[in-house]
Amino acid sequence: MGKNEKNIRRFIDSFIALSCIFATATVIFGNTAAKYIYKTDADASTVPEHTERIIVIDPGHGGEDGGAVATDGTSEKDLNLKYSKNLSVICEVLGIKTTLTRENDTLLYDKYSELEDYTGKKKVYDLKNRLRFTNESGDGTIFVSVHMNKFSDSKYRGTQVYYSPNDPESSDLADAIQNKIKNNLQPENNRATKKAGSSIFLLKRLEIPAVLIECGFLSNEYETTMLKSSEYKKEFSLATAVALGEFIDSHN
Repeated sequence: MGKNEKNIRRFIDSFIALSCIFATATVIFGNTAAKYIYKTDADASTVPEHTERIIVIDPGHGGEDGGAVATDGTSEKDLNLKYSKNLSVICEVLGIKTTLTRENDTLLYDKYSELEDYTGKKKVYDLKNRLRFTNESGDGTIFVSVHMNKFSDSKYRGTQVYYSPNDPESSDLADAIQNKIKNNLQPENNRATKKAGSSIFLLKRLEIPAVLIECGFLSNEYETTMLKSSEYKKEFSLATAVALGEFIDSHN
């Protein structure tokens, strides 16, 4: 296949993917998502602008730190990145600005080149640099960290959203995401959102609306299969993006 043919095929694949997102948005979320996607000149003035807000999407782990690992070898760090990239793309389609703390399979300990030798300090500096990157993203920043869960008992499954105790809007954001996912993807999920404890480094230190999403359990075989599904990734990311849009609209 020649270069031009590859470019055409890539364009077609992207067009089909976006069309599926649009169709899914209107079927599942109705007018809430449609008002962002199908804008005309006549109604553009009624669509909220999100230019003053930016979402820092943080794919947890990376590089040497793989995070949780499923029994089939699926690594958390890889799913975190895929979900984060999907979320970023869909948010941008909906008119919500985003930036990612990482876009590749890497840790961020040397992002600012503060030390010559990071031996024994990689994890600490990785977290410090995610915090610094977020704090330097400007006014109106919202932080969303993406993770996968794991537990010794394989029966547990379902999304769990944690929120920072330092900004009252964090709890509202967590509820918006948890409820959107429950209502559209996980009707059996009765988990409540939780305030982050001291073990969640970033949420304990950020003073902006900040949440951490444990998308599902890699210790549950059924949920692992779902989490790996391309269609489920899109649906989950779409639900999260719409929740973010609703949160921004109601807190501007």
